[in-house]
Amino acid sequence: MVKYIKGKNRLKDLIYIQENKPMNGKSVDEVIRAMALPLFENPEAKGIVLYNFKDKNKYDGMLKRLKYTSVDVYDLCNNSDLIKEDIWEDTEFFYVLTNRYGASFVFDFKIANVPNFAEYYLLYNSVSLRNSFEIFEENCKTDISAYKEEYKPDRRDNAMMNLSIRSLVDFIADSNNEEMLVDIERNLLTDEDDSIKRLEFVNTKTRYVSHEIRNQLSICELYTNIVSKHLELKDDYDYSDAILSIKTAIGIANNALIDLKSLDNKNLQVHNTKTLIEKAITLSKIYANNKNISIKFNCKDKDSSIFADESKFLAVLINLIKNSIEAIEDVGEITVTSSLKNDFVSIIVSNNGKKIPDDIQSKIFEDGFTTKAEGSGVGLYICKRTLEEQFAKLELLKSDDKSTDFEILISAV
Repeated sequence: MVKYIKGKNRLKDLIYIQENKPMNGKSVDEVIRAMALPLFENPEAKGIVLYNFKDKNKYDGMLKRLKYTSVDVYDLCNNSDLIKEDIWEDTEFFYVLTNRYGASFVFDFKIANVPNFAEYYLLYNSVSLRNSFEIFEENCKTDISAYKEEYKPDRRDNAMMNLSIRSLVDFIADSNNEEMLVDIERNLLTDEDDSIKRLEFVNTKTRYVSHEIRNQLSICELYTNIVSKHLELKDDYDYSDAILSIKTAIGIANNALIDLKSLDNKNLQVHNTKTLIEKAITLSKIYANNKNISIKFNCKDKDSSIFADESKFLAVLINLIKNSIEAIEDVGEITVTSSLKNDFVSIIVSNNGKKIPDDIQSKIFEDGFTTKAEGSGVGLYICKRTLEEQFAKLELLKSDDKSTDFEILISAV
């Protein structure tokens, strides 16, 4: 057993001994998700997961999903009630051990002394998995010793481990391909055309698409949890809205991924305005799940139609409603009003939440501008550009102490 030394972070020794090249933050996230993926693919697998993340919110979705698997999960973060001492310092870890699969990932961003790069220790099926486990065990108030004896990796036929490794290898291959394509495009740039501006827009659009995928997948996760809980209770809950929302959100996410491949990827078709708005409201309601917020639809043009890309138009509406929900602290009202205005359909999303300060109202559609601590500053900018691609426009009508109103104006069919 690795001897426990009071107040000593022995995990750093493992990092130093393995002598790997530093890993960037994005790759760190993907390694963690690749390690967890086999557990989601095989939710009945039994075992243990130990983790310490400085920013648990970053992995909140993954940790929530682990609750629906059969593994026992232990939070060994600094300040956790389960550890004897806060000795981990800046060292973080994610450890998985089941009867068919084991992996230990220990990483530290401070050791590398390079922004967003971490030195790390990474080990898949091996008897050496005990080394890190015993360090965790010695600093854990709860007796977890039985796990290392009960769950031993089987290296002869390890489908779960192979699945995880494939995910990691695929990610590295995809990353290398993306970098290669970007380099090729840079080499093709000239001062005589607008390629630089187009590339800048692609980069911004990529950030937005990532943001959009996270939004839609969070809807999938939340509704899946609701469905699972109600199925367990076997009550009379109507699952139709939740299931429809999951399918629609997945469709939006898939189309967003396709959108990455082209600057001009539109699927314009005739859609009933009322139907589109009702879909957007249904999808957005989950964001107000823990708030006393009502979302009302005031439809003055039930038979009007517009020429639009359904997925992209829904994504814009969902973003506007989600922003409205975030502007309301606990109690409030959001109203979506549709009406005919000459040859156009007007869709106004109004909320009675916090006013947008006068000095920033003119900046909200600028690329990179945000007032949110964790915002990317691309949401409204891309919303505006996405609507312009569909020959529509988005503007802020007003924001005062009574309400904030955004209007979409699009040609009626």
